[in-house]
Amino acid sequence: LKVPQKANSGALRGSLCHLVFELLLKDRHQHHYKKILKNNTLDGSPSVKRLVIKHLTRDGIIDDGESYELCDKMIVVGLQYDFFGPKGSKVIGIEEKFLLDTEEEDRPTYKAMGFIDKVIKKNNKIKIVDYKSSKYKFKGDELTSNIQAMMYTLAAHKMWPDIKDIVVEFLFLRFPRSASQEIRVTKEQ
Repeated sequence: LKVPQKANSGALRGSLCHLVFELLLKDRHQHHYKKILKNNTLDGSPSVKRLVIKHLTRDGIIDDGESYELCDKMIVVGLQYDFFGPKGSKVIGIEEKFLLDTEEEDRPTYKAMGFIDKVIKKNNKIKIVDYKSSKYKFKGDELTSNIQAMMYTLAAHKMWPDIKDIVVEFLFLRFPRSASQEIRVTKEQ
């Protein structure tokens, strides 16, 4: 709607992590990915470190180093979790835009648009990865009846109609020991 919105510092940190992941998925930047993983910190790639500090400073959320340290840890977690997918797979989408709409007579009319952070394909299976920078993981109905996972699954069926096996992985970047929560949405759902 182009209504101005002021994002909070948590949302800005999350957007910054997304930006770094998007850049590091490009072939020409893979050497930065390797340096960061080797050192287990953004300090391994001075270029990426400068980019992160520049954005934190520009957005006015770097004041005591805490935001940088948090971004550093979250980015490393995201890179450590099968960043390019398992062996034999391929990243086929980065910030993949989708539009779901229907105007069928026997169904309610709706439109929903969004972006999928990353799509990985292996054989006849798709994994949709969504990065989360929130303080809490999903539990209860948030996990079992996740609307976002349902939307992503519908979008994937529309974009890749031949693929039957679709899983949505939410990667919670603040949880290094158990970041991943996977959801499969059934046809009934």
